[in-house]
Amino acid sequence: MNIENQELTEPSEVAQTPEFMHSGLEPLADFAARVDGVELALESLEQITGTSTQRSVKKLRRDLENFEPAVTFLGQVKSGKTSLVNAMAGWADLLPSDVNPWTSVVTSLHLKPGAARQEIGAKFQLMEQNEWDRLVHKGGRLGELAGRAGSESELENIRAQIEMLREKSKRRLGRKFELLLGQEHEYGYFDKNLLERYICIGDDFYEDDDAEPDAENQGRFADITRTADLFLTTNSKPFRMCLRDTPGVNDTFMMREQVTINAVRSSRICVVVLSAHQALTSVDMALIRMISSLESRDVMIFVNRIDELSAPAEQIPEIEASIRKVLADHEGPEDAQIVFGSAFWANAVLA
Repeated sequence: MNIENQELTEPSEVAQTPEFMHSGLEPLADFAARVDGVELALESLEQITGTSTQRSVKKLRRDLENFEPAVTFLGQVKSGKTSLVNAMAGWADLLPSDVNPWTSVVTSLHLKPGAARQEIGAKFQLMEQNEWDRLVHKGGRLGELAGRAGSESELENIRAQIEMLREKSKRRLGRKFELLLGQEHEYGYFDKNLLERYICIGDDFYEDDDAEPDAENQGRFADITRTADLFLTTNSKPFRMCLRDTPGVNDTFMMREQVTINAVRSSRICVVVLSAHQALTSVDMALIRMISSLESRDVMIFVNRIDELSAPAEQIPEIEASIRKVLADHEGPEDAQIVFGSAFWANAVLA
């Protein structure tokens, strides 16, 4: 594994968290207090036990230190997932949500309690060579399914799409393309330019022979970035937690699908984000059923963009009734919690 270590820079501090960001987190604060009690008990136990027991206690302490509840946000392109994740984190402009066309990488925000809100680091895992080979030759997981179903024409379309993406990446990165595969890049900071370089699909660059290959452009590494992890301290969360933003489930970049599924598997709570103007589609239903089939996964549906409704008070009950009917008709989770809101309004208040 290649690691690119960047010099640690002074993290940028943002505005203080509004008091209302603590509202609703009282159960999490109670949990944090109980965890503190367990940590103290384990520390005391480690000091009075024998050598063999100390190893077990140390492992328990490490497991407790690494425990991080995770919530994954999923939905179609332009449903407002990124804006919602920003609002949940308490930073209106944390992840780029206004770039074209959209987030392309599973991005995990690791939030840790702290007196000041600071961006303290970032890690980007680039794709391996064998992942590209599997995608090009078999079309990835979707391609394999299409092949088994006898849809050879669809399989060829998937292969062509992936090959086009690979060639675009080669043009953009030049001779560095092969060298970058499998690398892990670490930074002691992150900002908007860095995030756009790794997680936002941009336009085609470097088609001109005179273009500067080391220029920092939007989407420069996004085609070959598998995952992004951002580490932050925040005074709005009483306990460490992870919020995951994912590519749209109708994203044409097939390689993201398996990574998104893995993100779902490592989260107990999954939030499917819908747009108030868009009906529950077959893609959304397939996603909800897939999450529901996994053991111990809670599914919540967040209907975003109610700020765009002409009469929210009247339309929200109608939209909820429609969603409940679709869930019942297609054997979805009838008891799924449905929440209505506006990431736009939330971020406007934060900003």
